[in-house]
Amino acid sequence: MSARFEELHRSGTFLLVNVHDAGAAVVAEAAGAVAVGTTSSGHANTLGRVDGSVRRGEAIERAAEIASAVDVPVSVDAENGWGHTPEEVAATITELAAVGVAGASIEDWSNDEELGLYDEELAVERIEAAVEVARALPEPFVVCARSEGFLRDAADPLAMALDRLPRFAAAGAGCVYAPGPRDRDTISRLVARSGAPVNVLIGMGSELTMDDARELGVRRVSLGGSLYRATMTAFHDLVRQVTTSGSFAVDRPLLDGRELASWTRPDPA
Repeated sequence: MSARFEELHRSGTFLLVNVHDAGAAVVAEAAGAVAVGTTSSGHANTLGRVDGSVRRGEAIERAAEIASAVDVPVSVDAENGWGHTPEEVAATITELAAVGVAGASIEDWSNDEELGLYDEELAVERIEAAVEVARALPEPFVVCARSEGFLRDAADPLAMALDRLPRFAAAGAGCVYAPGPRDRDTISRLVARSGAPVNVLIGMGSELTMDDARELGVRRVSLGGSLYRATMTAFHDLVRQVTTSGSFAVDRPLLDGRELASWTRPDPA
């Protein structure tokens, strides 16, 4: 699966379906997903918490559950690597690879409002450390390097991304990512100047399509936490419907329980 994930980044455009747990990953695979990724916000929300609150051990445990439940490659939203230093990032990549995932994204956001975005030199060193570990692994492992300026109100997030993404690519990142832009011109500039396969976030409800992404030269499209939010929107609306009107009506047939069970694996115990 690791080799397959690496191959997906070499040509064409593919969808990385972000899932919040193993059950969602199983359904995504059955629906045709060629790869799945975790979502830090979706994971945190399943715990009744806010994005950025998931700890390293919790994330690795969830990643292991997902990887053991599906036959498609799994990538992990590893946030800042759950540590500020290159050494901590390297340790995170080692632990993630050990549970069978095929890749991980590492951000230049510190997950600390006072510390903010990492200095560019440190941000590059952190990616270098991740890549060094990844290259020493027995199976391919795709490091996706993220520049978070658009999401963190940087003074000029595009300039920041155009400075950092090529340096991340030169450091050996197999994919680069600056989440936030939704317009074709900005996405096109990122693709043209990044020097590595580019991931673009296209959330559920966007007017952009996979065909648009292909036309723009995007290699990987991810959904972020939007698929989880869309799922919870339906859940919220159905609960509200029953509690307010008493109606159990739905506008489409439900998945059959036996069909759901057929997609899952036997309990290893």
